[in-house]
Amino acid sequence: MLESMPKWYLRRKTTAYKLYKQGRTAKYGLDIDLDSYDVDVQSVGRIESLSDLPADEREVSHSVGVVEDESLRSATYFQYNKDVVYLQYSRFLREFVSDKLVAMNLIDAIRRYSWLRKYWFRACPLSLDKYTAFVGSHETAGAFIWVREGVKIEQPIQACLFMKGRKMVQVPHNILIAEPYSSMRVITGCVTHPTCVNSAHVACTEIYVKRGADVSWTMIHNWGEDLHVRPRMGAVIEEGGILRLNYVLISPVKSIQMYPTVISVGREAKISFRNLLMGLGDSQIDVGSAIIFNGSNTRGEITTRAIVKDSADIRMRGKLWARKPDVRGHLECRALLLSEKARASAYPTLQSSVMSAELTHEAAVGKIAEEALFYLMSRGLTEEEATSLLARGFLDADMLELPSELTMQIRSIIATTAEKAL
Repeated sequence: MLESMPKWYLRRKTTAYKLYKQGRTAKYGLDIDLDSYDVDVQSVGRIESLSDLPADEREVSHSVGVVEDESLRSATYFQYNKDVVYLQYSRFLREFVSDKLVAMNLIDAIRRYSWLRKYWFRACPLSLDKYTAFVGSHETAGAFIWVREGVKIEQPIQACLFMKGRKMVQVPHNILIAEPYSSMRVITGCVTHPTCVNSAHVACTEIYVKRGADVSWTMIHNWGEDLHVRPRMGAVIEEGGILRLNYVLISPVKSIQMYPTVISVGREAKISFRNLLMGLGDSQIDVGSAIIFNGSNTRGEITTRAIVKDSADIRMRGKLWARKPDVRGHLECRALLLSEKARASAYPTLQSSVMSAELTHEAAVGKIAEEALFYLMSRGLTEEEATSLLARGFLDADMLELPSELTMQIRSIIATTAEKAL
């Protein structure tokens, strides 16, 4: 496969491998030995439709928002371990999107579009740490989504990263490009089959929002208890662009470490990053992002809501850095502790290089208010039922600011998961 790749790509992969071998560990989170996992797992054949998946694999895919009704999606990307097994535009929209939306395997896109060399690890540098370097040197696939100038893609584009196997690592690299004054919504579900154990997911996503473009990207993660997850992300928002990022975690996981997610914001641009987290079991979760305001008159916010149960530990990080005048930014972290062994910490950072910036933050970590619990119990609910109801309300899907059909879908996912977990 590498023989058919462009020379610039092969050179950079060599550089990435050297950086990886230098072993620059991440500043936060557990360090994991990536050499102990298998990248080159057995290939999986393509499928003709999502309904061709076995029933158990379809069921876990549904848990992260994957729908099989093509009329509800513009395009579908389904990656099974290292292989893209299904890639299709909606048959209802095929004529409309054929020359306006490109959705394909990133490796194939690099072969086809020479200009991608300008984007490959630009927003998320290879030298960030060993995990980004590992993606650059070991990537096997990833979603490339490109919307042409002025095109409004109304129906969401869905992508699923599915894992099934032992002692393996999935290494996707995603690049999203929204040309000037275009718009798109992407919903990405990451999920493991119950038989996926002692494995890892190491990924990088780069998002490029051009002038006046509007992008919404929602991630839903349903991992296994025996999985290490190291996602990295970088985004560049040009003048007047809007980027809405939503992250929903609904399962126990061995460890997640994603900071720093670095977002560069241009003049009169807007960014919101909202997280809904369920810390369950023995999960070690370290999340957060940094917004760098590189343009004047920009707006940005990072909001995190987390419920923490059992002996889970959640660390919520956030940084707002104003480098230009007339910047407004807000950072909010709230965690609800549901057990004596649960732990939650907030690490807000505000930095300004100018006088006229207005940066604020608030954080709260605590238990459910007893009066709210007693009130619901007085209405006939058991303590467990009241706790579950309050926790579901705390993880409010409305804060994601999605279209009503997606909000209802995510609300249902959270409710179903909370019902089982709490």
